[in-house]
Amino acid sequence: MPINQIGFGPRTTAFPPIPVTLQTGGAFTIPSGQYQVTTGPYTFLQVFDPIAQIWRPHSTPTQADTYVVSSDGNNYRLANLTGTVVGAVITAGGTGYTNGIYPPSAQLGTAAAPSVTFAAGGGSALARGTLVVGGAIPTGAGNFTITGGSNYTFPPIVQISPPPAGGVPATATATISGGAVTAITITNQGAGYTAAPTITLVTNPLDATGAGAAVVTSATFALDNSGRVTAITILNNGAGMTSVPAISFSPASTTAATAIMCFTITTGVAQTSASNLGSGNIGFALGGLTGGTPTLTNPAISTGLFVPRLAMTTFNTTAGGGITFLDGGLHQTIPAGIAYASLSNGTISAAATAVVQTVGGVTDVSYLAPI
Repeated sequence: MPINQIGFGPRTTAFPPIPVTLQTGGAFTIPSGQYQVTTGPYTFLQVFDPIAQIWRPHSTPTQADTYVVSSDGNNYRLANLTGTVVGAVITAGGTGYTNGIYPPSAQLGTAAAPSVTFAAGGGSALARGTLVVGGAIPTGAGNFTITGGSNYTFPPIVQISPPPAGGVPATATATISGGAVTAITITNQGAGYTAAPTITLVTNPLDATGAGAAVVTSATFALDNSGRVTAITILNNGAGMTSVPAISFSPASTTAATAIMCFTITTGVAQTSASNLGSGNIGFALGGLTGGTPTLTNPAISTGLFVPRLAMTTFNTTAGGGITFLDGGLHQTIPAGIAYASLSNGTISAAATAVVQTVGGVTDVSYLAPI
């Protein structure tokens, strides 16, 4: 039905909301049509990226996000990512691999067709990913020739042509000074490019005067990290994981990576010798971004995939602090402990030893309302 049906009066029982219950790792492709989508607190609305061949989160779920979606039956889905792998931080790219894009079906465990494998992480289903070798955009200023143009009041929007399907698109921003474009900053180096990309500068719609700027790759331009792993994108997130799974490669070379998780706290674990809890308190817990120094700048397929959400306990008056979580939060790493805010004096508790929380995946319900 056309979206302008909104406002024509209340829907009857002929158009009931459709509940979608998803367990850990579960996904539901939204049928063709237009819907008001209300996600559960642990379910992501995702959009399909036809270049990278992955599902990208629209945003981090809150307690009750609502979106209006126009689906073609393939471009949007709901996914409960709790207890799953969502990406990887590559900390060593190895050497000697053949440049290319290797989905699971093309991975043979050889230098010409390398493989990536995820351990179980205590889960019921293994994650599987596409391995990309080489083809990253270099970040050095000498790789680009800039014609600055004039009279810019806003930096123009930078568009970089995509790699072949299965690769990772690069992104960049422009810097202006004195009304001219003076620099290009690569914010995602991408992966899987086979040739120098085309870079287009699009004037910001708010800029009525800027014109004439252009960027081309220089004569010395060369794609970065040839023969090295440049990206791991997730095709199957796995399910039910309670710990961070190890990642292995074949051939192993010196390649190393850390899985980026989506955990929620399933059981609160008491802290050791928590103090200054006053007459009442509320506890908070948050895992940080996945650690490790990445070999490339690609937050769009790694730690930038979602923003962790704070976990929160119910109000309690126990001397050691409550461990019943009202919201288990969403975490890339396992929260190391609980911090308690004391309601008597507004201060934060201290614990002699912070105790890690029990994490994993949970079942969640979302709703689709036809419009």
